[in-house]
Amino acid sequence: MSWLSVAKKDFIDSRRSKGLLGLISLYVLLLALIVYFAGDSPQSAMTDVLALMSLIGIFIIPLSALIVAYLSIAGERESGSIKYLLGLPNTRFDLVVGKFVGRSMVITVGLLLAFGVAGVLGVVMLDSVDFVVFAKFFLLMLFFTLTYIGIAVGLSALCASRSRAMASSVGVFFVFNVLWTVPTISPAAALRYVADDKLGMTLGPEIYELVFLISPPYAFQRAAGLVFTEQSIYFPRYITPQMNIPFYLEEWFMLVILGAWLVAPLAIGYLAFERADLG
Repeated sequence: MSWLSVAKKDFIDSRRSKGLLGLISLYVLLLALIVYFAGDSPQSAMTDVLALMSLIGIFIIPLSALIVAYLSIAGERESGSIKYLLGLPNTRFDLVVGKFVGRSMVITVGLLLAFGVAGVLGVVMLDSVDFVVFAKFFLLMLFFTLTYIGIAVGLSALCASRSRAMASSVGVFFVFNVLWTVPTISPAAALRYVADDKLGMTLGPEIYELVFLISPPYAFQRAAGLVFTEQSIYFPRYITPQMNIPFYLEEWFMLVILGAWLVAPLAIGYLAFERADLG
């Protein structure tokens, strides 16, 4: 399993990075501060802390994951060290999979530390800690993070230089976290303009809601309803609670969307990397 040796080497190399240690420290500090200030509130609960983290996390997690992984392959190509890696008994497939696993291990350690510190502080400072909700939210946050690691490694495999990898990562964050929410130019708004105003078609609000939920951060927020069953984390843009919700807008289907975002960029990046001239 050559990809495993690539993953081990990548994990060892990554954990020496001061930038990655800084990101892990940020995770730990952020969750610790949220728990600390929540402890001053009457009837403070860990569920409320996690709900707040789900709102903040749609910005912090994508940025962190993209920073961790955007140079995973592009950086090796620009420095020339990729020839050494492929000179060993490693295929290009091993390199893509190994880089994904290695960077995923790094980010998983960071999340474990952050949630571990938050759990200990929660037991000491908060009125209640629901460990079932705590564990479910950790797994959902980890899945969301791995989705962006997959996107970043896929982009890195597509790009031949650091600058292109960086520009692609910034573009992904801007599109999914900023452009997606601008009412007049978001993809859902653009589809509505073309379909309704230009073509005279009548698309149901479910279609526009689905287009909005294709964005990984908002699919994550919708999926958080599987964890926080007694409070709303995601607020629909086009549908209402009284409507019959099709299966593709259900909370569980958001996991399918996130899974597709994890796999598809990796597959596309690998196919492009397999054909790339590294000379």
